[in-house]
Amino acid sequence: MNALAQDQRLKGLLKILVILFAGMRLVNYFVELLPLQILACVIMLFVIAWSVPRMDALTRRVILGMFLIGGILLVISGATAKQWLFALLKNANLATLLICAPMLSAPFFYEDYQSDLKALAQVKMQNLISFCVLTMVSAHLLGVLVGVGAIIIIYDLLNPFQKLYEAEGPFLKALSRGYNSSGFWSPAWASVIVYSAYPDVKWTTVVPIAIVFTIIFNSISIAGLYMETRQHPDRYRKLVPESDTRIRWRKIITMLMLAAAMIGTIILLDKATGWDLMLIVPVAALIFPLLSAALQKHWTGYRKGLVKFYNISLIKVQSQVALYAAAGFLGKAMEVSGVGAMIPKLLPEWLITYPALMVGALILLMILPSLAGIHPAATGTAMVAALAPASLGLDNYTFCLAIIFGWLITILASPFSATSLILAGNTGKSNWTVSIAMNWKFCLVTLAVFSFLISLVGPML
Repeated sequence: MNALAQDQRLKGLLKILVILFAGMRLVNYFVELLPLQILACVIMLFVIAWSVPRMDALTRRVILGMFLIGGILLVISGATAKQWLFALLKNANLATLLICAPMLSAPFFYEDYQSDLKALAQVKMQNLISFCVLTMVSAHLLGVLVGVGAIIIIYDLLNPFQKLYEAEGPFLKALSRGYNSSGFWSPAWASVIVYSAYPDVKWTTVVPIAIVFTIIFNSISIAGLYMETRQHPDRYRKLVPESDTRIRWRKIITMLMLAAAMIGTIILLDKATGWDLMLIVPVAALIFPLLSAALQKHWTGYRKGLVKFYNISLIKVQSQVALYAAAGFLGKAMEVSGVGAMIPKLLPEWLITYPALMVGALILLMILPSLAGIHPAATGTAMVAALAPASLGLDNYTFCLAIIFGWLITILASPFSATSLILAGNTGKSNWTVSIAMNWKFCLVTLAVFSFLISLVGPML
């Protein structure tokens, strides 16, 4: 009994430390104090030390391996104490976003909107494919605006309804692919840094073709899901509404207004402050639920949302923090040691005469290291810095499109991307299961299709 009570006290302490960590990172955005960064790093290491022993053996070995390899690289390169600190805090802002983001969905549970969404699904979306299209489109549009926080919000809202179809697999595929397709053109993605490296490459010029690519990408996904349902017609349920099922459109409209208000809060903060998205989303997660509760007089729902956040979300995010920290640490270590800059040199010269193969090789150079935890931000940035597109037989637009697509498909495939870690944390599945295991066939098909399309379209821009 004493051991159980001690464990509960430790969990309570960890929750408080996670909140304190997020608060420190938000303050650090405005005031860069080294003692504050050191304290945040100590808290993060404490959370990691608690989380890692409780993970499955494979994930635990991978995390320890990333820390070990990153540490060796930093020692060999003679990194300073400050570089060690920055390596450990590389993904700290992303962790802060993911700590706070679950509160964004709280207003959607102040009332029993879920029953109305269930009625809508039973009447208007009896077929699984229509539900997958809704999931994909919602994840894409929200992903364009709020980045990775969209995964958390859409999962919380729509996960109860995939259970009606008994279709967790198709739901997770539609969610992750729909969100990642926003990487084609979303300014919220870090990959837009690619455009700043080439003054002649304009984001506004790329957007129209990126939207076409988005449609093709998601159409391939829907086609794959359709074939899956055709091959297994008895696996997924078709919804049949009860005779007295009625859609209460007032509640549906209220939900749409809440969604618009949430997006509007984020956009308003972005336009009014110019802050980084990693700060805007956590601030919106603090403001939006509070304002919604005040305007709708849903204080009981607000309190329940806080309790759910404290008791559930803060527990889930602790294991994710360890994975983010390990991946960020290794990526920063590769950058500091110069190993990241060596990756582009693996491209053989004979590919120059075959643009489609060169594009495919660039994308593979981003995907393969990610399976060991190296974020595409590390490999993509290294490629942009180390490679001249002309030396590869590519023009600037083709090269940029290759990096952009490589970035988004790598995040879909990598077991250590934020997308995979969020889904793993919410579903209880392995991060390998919800990434490469779930998407490898789709990744191979889209790699072949978009290698050809990018090599064809790039020179026309």
